[in-house]
Amino acid sequence: MEERKRPLALTVLSGLLAVTGLGTALFWTLFFAGKMDATETEQDEAFERAFPAADSWMIACAATASRNILRMNRMGFFAGAAAGSALIFLGLMDILYSLENKKYWPLNADRAQMLFIHAWTAGLGASTLYTLWKNRDVFQGD
Repeated sequence: MEERKRPLALTVLSGLLAVTGLGTALFWTLFFAGKMDATETEQDEAFERAFPAADSWMIACAATASRNILRMNRMGFFAGAAAGSALIFLGLMDILYSLENKKYWPLNADRAQMLFIHAWTAGLGASTLYTLWKNRDVFQGD
């Protein structure tokens, strides 16, 4: 069997998905342990509590993708596409809520961090889909 060289972009993508999934899991662990205050109002709290199931789906897809992208198998491509799509959806939901409820201004350190996370989420999702598609020919077998 011919040895295939993994493109650097896929190695980087694998790491970014792993770090994002782990970071999201850590956020929810701290949030539900009462160690993280991520909301300003009751409405924000209700919105935040609507995300654990969807974030769990993204975490599972990102973890599966991260491991399988390194192996360059079709499961990496499939799980990566699911993770990328989930990241775009989650990021856009957060961005729209924040814009509609004026959460980005006045800009301070906490709001800048929130804006960064939202842009990271949507941006990584789009980058994931682009990178996978660009390198689709390296994904083979199971």
